[in-house]
Amino acid sequence: MSKKIKIFCGPPNPQLIHQYFQEADEFLVGVDSGLSLLLEHNLKIDLAVGDFDSIDPADLLVVKQKASQLIQLPNQKDQTDLAFAIDYIYNHMDYQSMTVYGGIGGRIDHFLANVNLIKQYDLEFIDQHHRLFPLRKGKYTIHNHRSYISFFAIEDVYDLTMKGFEYELDGYFLSTHDSLCVSNRGSGELEFSKGRLLVVMTDDTKI
Repeated sequence: MSKKIKIFCGPPNPQLIHQYFQEADEFLVGVDSGLSLLLEHNLKIDLAVGDFDSIDPADLLVVKQKASQLIQLPNQKDQTDLAFAIDYIYNHMDYQSMTVYGGIGGRIDHFLANVNLIKQYDLEFIDQHHRLFPLRKGKYTIHNHRSYISFFAIEDVYDLTMKGFEYELDGYFLSTHDSLCVSNRGSGELEFSKGRLLVVMTDDTKI
């Protein structure tokens, strides 16, 4: 059975737990400091990944006892801990969806690296103020519960039509360097015939 992958990562954020809801077919992954949240709320740990330089040594001992699988990475490596975890899951597991809780605040270079992960894999990032996910060509109903919703082209987007949002479009060409679709509002329907789109739902707060 394909799983719903749910990955918890840094930076430390106690509010992340309020974005999570338990499902029968979920597979919980803790990446480095994200493991602390799983321990705090006594959640299972199906996979623990990281160099574990951001987790308390006492917590790490508990993780080693509790985790069904643990992958300890060297401090010096060519990927971030999160990138390794996602790549490992992509290549070794049959999964239905992948959601990352966290990874949005903190260092801006880490955040930009995580945006690249969205471009490379079909996954979403969530925290208490943001939701980011990619879309491929097609027609979608978008339910936005944040203050703003923005759209960026990961690849050039053709024939972009948006209905029901505060600002609508009809057959627009959205290139990868075009920021026309920033700071829209509301929910609605969208459709495009070619390309890939990054959807960013956000509240009026700092990253």
